Amino acid sequence: MYLCDLCEFKTKHKRNLQRHQRIHKDSSELELFTCEICKFKTKYKHDLKTHAIIHKDKSEVEIYKCEMCEYESKHKIRLQRHLLIHKDISEVEMFKCETLKYKSCIKSHVLKHKDDSEVEIFECTKCDYKTKHKSGLKVHLLVHKDLSEVKMYKCETCDFETKHKRGLKMHLLVHKDLSEVKMYECEKCDYKTKRRRSLKVHLLVHTDSSELMHKCGVCTFKTET
Repeated sequence: MYLCDLCEFKTKHKRNLQRHQRIHKDSSELELFTCEICKFKTKYKHDLKTHAIIHKDKSEVEIYKCEMCEYESKHKIRLQRHLLIHKDISEVEMFKCETLKYKSCIKSHVLKHKDDSEVEIFECTKCDYKTKHKSGLKVHLLVHKDLSEVKMYKCETCDFETKHKRGLKMHLLVHKDLSEVKMYECEKCDYKTKRRRSLKVHLLVHTDSSELMHKCGVCTFKTET
């Protein structure tokens, strides 16, 4: 086995260890692989190859299509991830993180595709908030608590503080260099962001307004917001 001398990573293949060790190096110490079309840079040749696909027209690359819905992607791995939503939880291998001790979010994600009548709904007793996720209600209840009643998560770099651990985790991205974090990239333009949610919002600019209309179930009123 080849062992990393900086963390617990180990592998049977020397090449994998060499690739892994780039994680521990600062970008200034490495020759970065740079996209010739946009400003994307990476420590890994394979990542550049994967990234380059977003600049190609659909007619130039293989498109991976879902046989159960209209989803399609230029990336095979994204199709593989997407297919999980069509599987029953009993058919899916559940992954457990050995560091954080939690099971994968696939079970939670599947709830998004179920009707409210099919699942237990957790409701807030102080407002109209309700959710399919027990953990979601627990997080929501913090908004009703005074700062003195809850643990505050504070940034060690600036004055930012929040009631939410996840909120701090998201905030810390502003202090990281682009080379240190996973970037979420739009497949239709050069837009990229440190935040998955921001990418989702951005994708709306590529969606026809007719697909975004929210309609009233009683009358003919409809709106984009």
